[in-house]
Amino acid sequence: MKKRLGILLIPVVAAGLVVGCGGDDDPVEPTTPAVTPPPNLSGTYDLQSLTGVVTGNFPIGPPIAVGTFTLMQNSASGDTATGSLSLSLTVTDPRDGSVTEIADQGMFTVRTDGSWEQTGQQQQALGTYTLAGNVLTVIVTEPAAAVSTTVWQRQ
Repeated sequence: MKKRLGILLIPVVAAGLVVGCGGDDDPVEPTTPAVTPPPNLSGTYDLQSLTGVVTGNFPIGPPIAVGTFTLMQNSASGDTATGSLSLSLTVTDPRDGSVTEIADQGMFTVRTDGSWEQTGQQQQALGTYTLAGNVLTVIVTEPAAAVSTTVWQRQ
């Protein structure tokens, strides 16, 4: 009799376990982590240093090279943000006092991975950027004639 009672209770215990474990619940879907947008680069920056073709690949800064870089970033979409840029740069050759002026306006694209693209009226460029506090560093790697590193301090 005890054996029969044990056999009869097995389906009841099993049904209780299934109900207790949520046997009819939908499976839990894994959540996708949110994409981190790039930092907001909006602001006006003053040139701190410039190294590139125009400088003979030597780092120069104020008062030989002065400039401003203004970025107006739109809201980010995923890991990418775009915006407008305005660049004004003046480099004075200390040997003869000749002045090279660079002015450009256009658009920029930045990504969370640190990639930088700019399309201006005067120049298109690809490279990387970093923002550490209020210091923006842009390293242009393409085209070859524009390879440079500029360091900017946010006003």
